[in-house]
Amino acid sequence: MKNILQTLLLSTLAGVTVAQTTLTGPSSSQTPYLNPVVTNATITSILTSTQSIGNYTMAGLPDGTGAWDNGNGTFSMLINHEMGNTAGAVHAHGSTGAFISKWVINKSTLAVVSGADLIQNVNLWNGTSYTTYNATTPSTLAAFTRFCSADLPSVSAFWNAFTGKGTQERIFMNGEESGTEGRALGHIVSGPNAGTTYELPFLGKCSIENSVASPYSMDKTIVATLDDATPGQVYFYIGTKTNTGNEIDKAGLTGGKLYGIAVSGLLVETNAGVPAANTTFSLVDLGNVSAITGASLQTLSTNSGVTQFLRPEDGAWDPSNPNDFYFLTTNAFNSNSRLWKVHFTSITNPENGGTITAVLDGSEGQQMMDNMGIDNSGHIMIQEDVGNNVHNGKMWQYTIATDNLTQIAAHDVNRFITGGSNFLTQDEEASGVIDAQSILGAGMFLFVDQAHYSIPAPVVEGGQVLSLYNPSTAIVNPEVNIQGNSTNIIDGATTTLAGDNTNYGLVGIGFPQTKTFVIQNSGAGNLSITQIGFSGANANEFTLIGAPAYPWNIAPAASQTITVQFSPTAAGTRSANIHIVNTDITETWYDYKLDGNAMVTTGINGLNNISEFISLYPNPTKDEATVKIVTENSENVRIRVYDLQGKMVKSPIEKQVEMGENSISISTIDLKNGIYFVEVTSGNKIQKIEMVVSH
Repeated sequence: MKNILQTLLLSTLAGVTVAQTTLTGPSSSQTPYLNPVVTNATITSILTSTQSIGNYTMAGLPDGTGAWDNGNGTFSMLINHEMGNTAGAVHAHGSTGAFISKWVINKSTLAVVSGADLIQNVNLWNGTSYTTYNATTPSTLAAFTRFCSADLPSVSAFWNAFTGKGTQERIFMNGEESGTEGRALGHIVSGPNAGTTYELPFLGKCSIENSVASPYSMDKTIVATLDDATPGQVYFYIGTKTNTGNEIDKAGLTGGKLYGIAVSGLLVETNAGVPAANTTFSLVDLGNVSAITGASLQTLSTNSGVTQFLRPEDGAWDPSNPNDFYFLTTNAFNSNSRLWKVHFTSITNPENGGTITAVLDGSEGQQMMDNMGIDNSGHIMIQEDVGNNVHNGKMWQYTIATDNLTQIAAHDVNRFITGGSNFLTQDEEASGVIDAQSILGAGMFLFVDQAHYSIPAPVVEGGQVLSLYNPSTAIVNPEVNIQGNSTNIIDGATTTLAGDNTNYGLVGIGFPQTKTFVIQNSGAGNLSITQIGFSGANANEFTLIGAPAYPWNIAPAASQTITVQFSPTAAGTRSANIHIVNTDITETWYDYKLDGNAMVTTGINGLNNISEFISLYPNPTKDEATVKIVTENSENVRIRVYDLQGKMVKSPIEKQVEMGENSISISTIDLKNGIYFVEVTSGNKIQKIEMVVSH
């Protein structure tokens, strides 16, 4: 599969036309349920319902998904199964109903290695605390209803690398689309408590299509919750990350408040029209909703003026612009199904609201848009769910920059059009599309399909797991590189060098020093820088001078320069890590270490108001030593070398130095092994440094 993908990509870049392709993966018993309709695209079937891998069977009704790279040639994929609470088998947590399957898949071949239930233990909110249920202590309360869309947020959603607050464990987000009392849920998928599920009462109860966490790294935690009802609301939970409690507490998913979008002049969305582009909205503070019912939340929202939309469905945050959240309204067949853009004035203060625009107003030809995902270059992948209507369900691509909607796939007419040679049902829907480029390479997505025809338990209905290669995404990926002093700095570098500006050398307290770094984009698409910050023991001593407005876009083959100031507050080695968050799929967080050696500015050798700060390296030295001098003025400097008897053993070196950091070399190749003193004189100021020579 890997070679096929590379061939497709190379031919696309070369301008060679290759017909759209369908492939059957090594583990799938069936060809793909969808066919691509754009040139150079490929859809591959990975696994089909009723198939077993080992002793684990692929059930039907697959919906929301999430995936991550295992770092060993495989990846893991999580899949919601949208069953009623009495359907299907009894699963590992002791109950029937909706569940989450976990699959391990080979990255190169897409062969499925294993499958298992994710959920092992369920913690449900009893009003004041959690009660745990599992296979040993089962309960009908833990029989879940209809897991629809899902979100596996990036680590940054629940972990603030700049402050160290939150958790680095992954939490899979979903909820019950079960009517007014649907519960929001967080499922821990990594670490010692993997397989543990928590109800999230502070996110509120409603007919939950999805709960989608903002990936922006900060102490605030923001989660959008979409109420798939008619009418339905769009909510934003805002909490605070901590360093205490369980993973859910640390992630900031407890103790916060719920807010609802109130669009100016729009209490209820209708088919008749949409508000003007960039209409303002406010966030209505609904407070702590952990103790109220879904019915009470609906009443509170209505009475508070929260806008009621025509069935809010899936949503996603734009990786290229942290201030933007997009969501779909499904509405009904032959009615206006819309794509909405919610633009916050500032994601760091979402409570202040922003503007909203229906970027697709429903007149463009789409039907009942349901699921969506956004790639790193501004393409929104949209999937229809048209129910049992006579309509072939499609996948679309909306390009943010051009406001263009393009069909990219449709269901197999032989399976999903009445009278087809392999007819299954006319009730079909693609779902769960996610950007998988960081796992499978440029242009790659993962998704699932639901075929709504009956199959005996435990499968219940048909379904399939698939991948999509989308050339529109593949050919516009950015590629980030960072240089200091024209030298490449490796992402993740933990050592510092003077030659690439990551080592600031000797810096006096009260005499800040600056270094510059160049951010380059060698890719074919725009590179968006969405955040730059520092972490580590001395992070507060490193600052970005003239910070840009985010997102900071760097065109292909272009670059931008940043200036980082080091202003130490105490003597000794001071260090921090710089984090440059961007839209390169393989280096989303470009990190490297910075450090410097700080010295006090008074009291050196008893001299007052000394302006030189001097270091000698390497020491011990072999054939050459370097004196590094930091001055606050342009000055004449003289260097002498003495042995232990006070005899001058080298000719004096005199040099006019400029303000700032200067380096002067001393040849020691002719000196015998031993101890010497290097005397540095500037005006009437003198400093001596012991030097060891060892050939």
